[in-house]
Amino acid sequence: MDYDITKYDRPSVAADIVVFTVRKSTGESYRHLSKPVLSVLLVKRTEEPFINMPALPGGFCCREETIEETAFRKLKEKTGVDSPPLSLLCNLSRCGRDPRGWIISCCYWTVIDYTKAAIGKNAGWYEVSLSSADDRHTLVLTGDDGSEYVSEVRLNNTNELYNQSAKADIPKNSLAFDHAEIIVNAMLKLRSSLEKPYAAFRLLPEKFTLTELQQIYEAILDRKLLMANFRRKIAPYVEETGGIEGGAGHRPSKLFTKKAADAE
Repeated sequence: MDYDITKYDRPSVAADIVVFTVRKSTGESYRHLSKPVLSVLLVKRTEEPFINMPALPGGFCCREETIEETAFRKLKEKTGVDSPPLSLLCNLSRCGRDPRGWIISCCYWTVIDYTKAAIGKNAGWYEVSLSSADDRHTLVLTGDDGSEYVSEVRLNNTNELYNQSAKADIPKNSLAFDHAEIIVNAMLKLRSSLEKPYAAFRLLPEKFTLTELQQIYEAILDRKLLMANFRRKIAPYVEETGGIEGGAGHRPSKLFTKKAADAE
């Protein structure tokens, strides 16, 4: 065999995971009820590069495991989240994306029920806001302690997300590496997935009201929806349980569940 692997550069391979949830806002007061907000799970880096900066959970692949196994292992080690359903998001291999060398990252995304996630001490939820103008996206992440991180990401004419900070010094109020780019990519994927409600169902209990489902959509899309239009769109995917909402201080609503015949 003429092939000699030592003649070729060999990159390191890593996995990065975007974990979304929808939870109640921390801004609840006696005047305003808290509303559901979209949040993403980040960890504070404990070593260089970008020490003390927030980053996505992830890490390097070991020789004896697949990249999917790496993703599950690193997610549990760094956040405590164990084996959620993962979807492949993208692969990033651009030169200069990591100051340590040539590192290819396989990126995944998922959504989990906030009430069922036991988060490790070095991990935390950050409220997400994404605004877009043409090919430019502004990502704002707000921690429960009031810390705020802002990143500018643009979409070039080849439809590849490109973070300007990936080849430059990253501001202290941004995220480590090109992780802002990955989060923007995942948010766009999550929003487009709402053509069907399967991701939204994973953020709800088995039985839910249509108002609760609509609030999930509004938190992810970051805009109000017309109730009549939403319920008409969602009707093929849900069915009544025969039960009603318990303990409500208003007229109780019907409880629904996803149709058993539908598979994700």
